[in-house]
Amino acid sequence: MTQRTRTREADDDISDLLSDIDGDSEQRTGGSESRRSRAKKRVGNLFSVRYFGLATVVLTVAMFFGGVIPFIGGLTGLIAMFAVSFLLGALTSESKIAETALAGAVAGGLTFALKHIVALTVGGFPVAAIGLVSGLLVAGLGAYFGGDLRDGLTRDL
Repeated sequence: MTQRTRTREADDDISDLLSDIDGDSEQRTGGSESRRSRAKKRVGNLFSVRYFGLATVVLTVAMFFGGVIPFIGGLTGLIAMFAVSFLLGALTSESKIAETALAGAVAGGLTFALKHIVALTVGGFPVAAIGLVSGLLVAGLGAYFGGDLRDGLTRDL
């Protein structure tokens, strides 16, 4: 009996999804919501601009002040960025890995450019790509592992 209920619920979910994809759910349901507002709502669910801005500021500060140790400053800056992105991933209720990774790329590129301005003028964009890619990877992994910890602690056994 429970199997039939699950099948019906799954069929209803699939039909709702298909009607949303077709774009004619507004005509069927008589809703007054336009395509533009539905698209904004979907994009808002995929990417949060406010969270991205907050994560960019926090990760830039963490990497800049985490990297003040003279000889291993770049490494400690990345460790600080990983720790902060881990906390961001563990504290948020939704998975925001894309926003955090993109914010890490911006923070890594900006901090690398500010700290290595001479190398940037000589080497150009390939030198800046080091900061962008390392920030993207470190922040993305930190947010992923933080979210994984949150899911593991909050899931029922």
